[in-house]
Amino acid sequence: MKKMFDYVNYIETDRNPEELEKEFIREFVSFRKENNLTQDLLGLYSNVNRTKIARIESGMHSPTIKGLLEVLGPIGYTIKIEKVNKKM
Repeated sequence: MKKMFDYVNYIETDRNPEELEKEFIREFVSFRKENNLTQDLLGLYSNVNRTKIARIESGMHSPTIKGLLEVLGPIGYTIKIEKVNKKM
């Protein structure tokens, strides 16, 4: 019996979900800092509590897609699906 991945173009990645989450958090913090936003300012612009932003950045809170859109949308950003490349 064939398995699902026998039917799709599936390519394994060297990174597990925990590593991808850590990478996302690093990019989220970098994004905020590169745009000269404190957690307070980002919270003010997006109408999301600063505490929630701090918890996302510390890894204490894993936001939903809707939650991320609530933070990013009001400042002109969104999220997208992107292929994960293998580590080199």
